[in-house]
Amino acid sequence: MLVSNAYPSIQMKRFPLYILLASSVLFTSCEKELNQLPSGSLPSEQSISSLSGLTSAVRGVYSRLNTRYGYSGETAIFADGRGGDVKIVVGSYNHSTAIHQFLTDKSSGFSAGAYQAFATTSSRVNDILQYVGSVEKTLSSSEKTQFNDQVAQLYALRGLAHLEQARLFSHIPTTGVNLDAAYSGIPLNTAVHPVGYRFQRSTLRETYAQVIADLTKSLEGLSKNKTLNSGAINYWAAAGLLARTYLYLGDWQNAYKYASEVISSSPYTLYSVADYPSVWGKQGTSESLFEVLTTEKSNAGLNSLGGYTNPGVYPEFGAADDFVTWVQTTRSNDVRAQLISERSKAGGVAKAYYTTKYVGQDGASNATAMNNFKVIRLSELYLIASEALLRGATASDGKTAVDYYNTLRRNRFASYTPATTVTLQDILDERRIEFFCEGHRAFDLLRNKINLTSQYVSGGTVNYLDWRTIVELPEREKNINPDLVVRAAQ
Repeated sequence: MLVSNAYPSIQMKRFPLYILLASSVLFTSCEKELNQLPSGSLPSEQSISSLSGLTSAVRGVYSRLNTRYGYSGETAIFADGRGGDVKIVVGSYNHSTAIHQFLTDKSSGFSAGAYQAFATTSSRVNDILQYVGSVEKTLSSSEKTQFNDQVAQLYALRGLAHLEQARLFSHIPTTGVNLDAAYSGIPLNTAVHPVGYRFQRSTLRETYAQVIADLTKSLEGLSKNKTLNSGAINYWAAAGLLARTYLYLGDWQNAYKYASEVISSSPYTLYSVADYPSVWGKQGTSESLFEVLTTEKSNAGLNSLGGYTNPGVYPEFGAADDFVTWVQTTRSNDVRAQLISERSKAGGVAKAYYTTKYVGQDGASNATAMNNFKVIRLSELYLIASEALLRGATASDGKTAVDYYNTLRRNRFASYTPATTVTLQDILDERRIEFFCEGHRAFDLLRNKINLTSQYVSGGTVNYLDWRTIVELPEREKNINPDLVVRAAQ
């Protein structure tokens, strides 16, 4: 059953935050991490008793996303590691090889790290939501809008965390799995529970229903303003995430509804051909609906997006040879091809093609670690709208799939002749180059029932329903709850 009560009646002593699947009560084993995240690590009645306290706590939730297993390291580009378009250039470091080799079972470090990152996000949200009712009673009328926005951000963050876990730890609904099969979804973390509470997987239908419920609820209070640095979820980011969610569900009409709303009504605009090569080192660019901000003091260090796509650090996400050939032979006039360049460290070591999306924020002293991951961009909404219309959604204004497809491509080619038709393969090809090393490729293939190809597995192919395409829940959670089903059912 889905838990919808945002203000649980259970009251208990608060502990330093850390997620346990057996309980969303938090304990003290992450003291070092908590010292690094003071603004949101210790929610309590004392610290969340005012609007400023609430705002500080919400800011702290975002900090959990700026970690190696949040959106600042290999979790962000997990789908690229599985999608066949990247390769390990130097394998001796062995930081992300489990992803490439489809070895993310319950004993893998990736399973533990990725689960912790997003389950902790949900747990922090639940903890803070206990106190918003008392904060609301203290507000003046002029503070209500800001309060509503902060609370709405919490629901959006919980919806995003559950969506990310669903992509990693369960099959995507459009693969054809049974959405109502027991244990096909993820453990839903939607309330503070007493010590000893045993979570279990929900169904896939319940999982996506919870994601939709949280993201939809967030729209009621989120600001429609374009934030300067896109470091907080606003209305348009949440609407975009809803479009992505419905795309995974195969609900084409709702996918189109939210995608087209963002396109037609938001203050965001597509990158131009001239701007595209330089936007990656900047914050708050015209397409970035929501990005996770890094700073000199808060980042994932060497185990970061910049580290994994840098020949001089841990070069484990270089461009695969077949992908480079495809780009060079089919995308000669495409500005996006400019962001895939051949590089090496001194002496020609680790020579390969790499994305240049993560070469560092402008002016950063630590360029490797300071790269803001763009969780959702406007270009994704154009391609969702195009795909949804192609698959049967209808547009009241007469827009067609090829209209959205052409609009995006006009902003990617210096000289472009509009297409008169568009196919699903055309759209997948656009997504392939547009989101290279942005965490989409394997998910795009899987949701379209396309097997994955990999040089790192025997036979070179992994069926789209193979259990290895998903991550098992971590072993430590099984140890806490022996009844936990670690592998998602189909």
